[in-house]
Amino acid sequence: MNKLLPVFACFAVFGMSPAIAQEETQQFAVEGAGMLTCERFIAARSDSASLDYQRMIGFVEGYLTAANLYEPNTFDLTPWHNAVAFDMILEHHCVQHPADRLVSVTQRLVVGFRPLRVAQFSPLLEVGDGQNRAFVYETILRRAQAALQIRGLYSGPEDGQFTAALRQAFVAFQSEKGLSQTGVPDPATLWNLLNP
Repeated sequence: MNKLLPVFACFAVFGMSPAIAQEETQQFAVEGAGMLTCERFIAARSDSASLDYQRMIGFVEGYLTAANLYEPNTFDLTPWHNAVAFDMILEHHCVQHPADRLVSVTQRLVVGFRPLRVAQFSPLLEVGDGQNRAFVYETILRRAQAALQIRGLYSGPEDGQFTAALRQAFVAFQSEKGLSQTGVPDPATLWNLLNP
């Protein structure tokens, strides 16, 4: 879990600022888990198998998936994030803001994730080996190749292909950042590499 701690910076960097005025004035009905508070989320985290916890994480995943439809120029708003990352981001925020409702926190995530989105369809590739695997968009692999080139860790083409050279570049980057050296572009690795 410690390898995902950098996701906490999500709110500090871009996610917890107030949404723009136009978004604050839009009204819509919120039902179920979205109306629950951060305090309730923190309480439910102690048992990740609880119905409350599953409903809340499901709400966040569903809301962010729906945002793919209404956000302009968006194919996937959260191209490398998963339920574990959402849990850690929410936990970090909710400890500090227990009265916030889950829906308002998730709305802020939409704003915060905009710079990271994949704008158009991109093939989803399964990369890695038998022990360490990840699904990653070809577009994200291209971004990663460019970012690793800038750091002097990769000299191959920006073609979105997961090669032995790219895997070694990920291992070198993960070593620099103190992450698990799997050579696989997992959410923690991509967050550290591609977060603006």
